[in-house]
Amino acid sequence: MSLKHTTTLIKSLCARGAVRHARAVFGEMPDRDVVAWTAMLSGYASSGCYREALDFFRRMLAVGVVPNEFTLSSVLTACRGGDAAGGGGAASIHAVAIRLGVDHMPYVVNALVDAYASRRDGLGDARRLFGALGAGRTAASWTSMIAGYARWGLENTGLQLFQKMIQDDVELSPFTCSIAIHSCASLGNLYFGQQIHAVSIRKALGANLVVANSLIDMYCACERVVDARRIFDEMPERNLVTWNTIIAGSSRNDPRMAMQLLVDMDLEPNCLTLTSIISACAGLAALRCGRQVHGAVLRRNYGDDLKVSNALVGMYSKCGSISNAKKVFNMMTCKDILSWTSMIGGYGTNGYANEAIGLFNSMVDAGVHPDHVVFMGLINACSHAGLVDEGWNLFKSMLFDYKIQPNMEIYGCVTNLLARAGRLREAFNLVDTMPLTPDESVWGALLGACKMHRNIELGRQAARKIIEINPDAAKTYILLANIYAADSKWGDYAATRRLLRGTGSSKEVGMSWIEVTDKMYSFSTADSNSLQVSLADEVLQILVQHMDEERNYFDENISRVA
Repeated sequence: MSLKHTTTLIKSLCARGAVRHARAVFGEMPDRDVVAWTAMLSGYASSGCYREALDFFRRMLAVGVVPNEFTLSSVLTACRGGDAAGGGGAASIHAVAIRLGVDHMPYVVNALVDAYASRRDGLGDARRLFGALGAGRTAASWTSMIAGYARWGLENTGLQLFQKMIQDDVELSPFTCSIAIHSCASLGNLYFGQQIHAVSIRKALGANLVVANSLIDMYCACERVVDARRIFDEMPERNLVTWNTIIAGSSRNDPRMAMQLLVDMDLEPNCLTLTSIISACAGLAALRCGRQVHGAVLRRNYGDDLKVSNALVGMYSKCGSISNAKKVFNMMTCKDILSWTSMIGGYGTNGYANEAIGLFNSMVDAGVHPDHVVFMGLINACSHAGLVDEGWNLFKSMLFDYKIQPNMEIYGCVTNLLARAGRLREAFNLVDTMPLTPDESVWGALLGACKMHRNIELGRQAARKIIEINPDAAKTYILLANIYAADSKWGDYAATRRLLRGTGSSKEVGMSWIEVTDKMYSFSTADSNSLQVSLADEVLQILVQHMDEERNYFDENISRVA
């Protein structure tokens, strides 16, 4: 077989994933030119065999074969494929390109940009090469640079580059558009995401599956689940990623929609689907439904999946079934920080503060380093259980033993811990001296406790701070008015209510859910339109009537005894 035909066979085998067979064919070749070596090297790189590709390249240089620009491009693909090349992989290939005089060829420079951008410490080199390309920039080099910024948490910089790409009228690919949309989702930047959506429609990419999936994710991340659902309903084609994306987004924003989507799903759900449904069950406190999903998890052998197990622990905890949460947790063969956090939080929210502290000690003994979320769960548990000193000691341990600087949420938890226990002056001093500027939630925790303990002086100060931050905070005026009313300060009460009316704001209506015979019902306070609420109100009136009758009977008998 001729050299040309053998090389073609190697390429064909690699394209089919038969890299070992291609390597066997290569080994039997009596003569090999740079094209044959490049074909085999490219096969390794495209199949994910990055270390083998780099070893093959070194062997190629050792036998004296001079690589060309296509060889270097293939080996650079291996450099960006993981840690196989080490930190200096791309730089070493760059040096070879300079020595061969091909370092200015667009094909090589684009590959270098991609390889450098795949490592955080290479972003600066990638940007310099990208800038030096000038008119030689291709859509691939723009995409590599934007993807590099997105990968390493510099989404804003990547979006600025994407905007420049659009202004320069560079051809937009679905992959580039998807990366930019995902950056908007990570930042919660709805405005820019909507602009990219418009661009994708103008460029006839709106119906592309990858782009549409990214748009669904972006709108869900920005809490625009109605827009996400509209895109989903209009899609001519859907895959498992589409269903998982809309179900995951709905589980965070509209759990009932997530449950209905599972029923309508025309593909076999996987562990990601079930994880999202478990989260939806937790959001609805639908214990019976959660147990059914748990059964589906076991039937599909997903019980060892870490994300699924963590979701089950969280679901059972939120539904008040702490025994089932503990059972799942104890059966986990592998636990991460989220596993421990979910179980500690479960104990805390269900009133088992001492058990939460005990599990925290076990976590530390297991060598897991706690984070902000763990301490927030612990301090919150101590607050609800009245374990003020224990919570305060945990706060000090976080500061001095684990060197974790408290964030705003932690300060809010500690403020709530002290204030709920009546130690209002200590709570006020903590807020007044904290290194961060207290936000509305921190002052709100103090104001709520002032209402509980009828402390007008501190309540007024806390309310004043909140109103400075948010003059239209309706809840603040209502709480302050209630504090005045509890102490019969009716003049101050009336003045505060007038201020509330002057803001034109009203308290947001809270929604509740309840599961009855496998169905979910939602209702709000004073909801008179629901048949179920009306029936419950009738039962309540009957109970009140019975209570009045019993009270009258009791009063009559007491009067006789007296």
